[in-house]
Amino acid sequence: MKKLLLLLVVAGSMVLTSCKSDDSTTEPVVVDPIVGTWVSEGANVAVGLGGAPFNVSKIVATFNANKSYTVVQTDKSNVTTTFTGTYTNPVSTSTDASTTTGTQGATIYNIVANQATPSAVIATGIYAISGSKMTYEVIQTTPALTGVSAPTTTGGFGSTTIAGTKYAIYVQKYIKQ
Repeated sequence: MKKLLLLLVVAGSMVLTSCKSDDSTTEPVVVDPIVGTWVSEGANVAVGLGGAPFNVSKIVATFNANKSYTVVQTDKSNVTTTFTGTYTNPVSTSTDASTTTGTQGATIYNIVANQATPSAVIATGIYAISGSKMTYEVIQTTPALTGVSAPTTTGGFGSTTIAGTKYAIYVQKYIKQ
């Protein structure tokens, strides 16, 4: 009888032990909304890039979770150029107020692209994402272009200035693939 009682106590404690809840919690993984592959072509290519001297017809931009990027730009003669580098993208408190971007009401992020190839350049700008649409506006800031200032989150899309005048010619639209 003692052996049976001891067996029941041991078996009962194993059952209670195996039913113990798991105290560890897993934090949800937050994926940066820019991570992925984005395509801009046709009318979505910024006017300032689609015309001379750049003549861009298509851009495929891939942003990685490790903060690296690859951009493949194709011109109207079907010549491709690949740009690579790293980026930082702090969120701002501004939202896209434009009714023409497709990202109206979305949070605007700052972005600094530190291009490594084909040449070392820094581009600064902003972007907003709504679903599978991204509005993106950057301009080279290092080496500095005389009289050119990058867009700002408070200025919104179209706030790139050239000689003190705002121009929306570098506002790019992308579709996530």
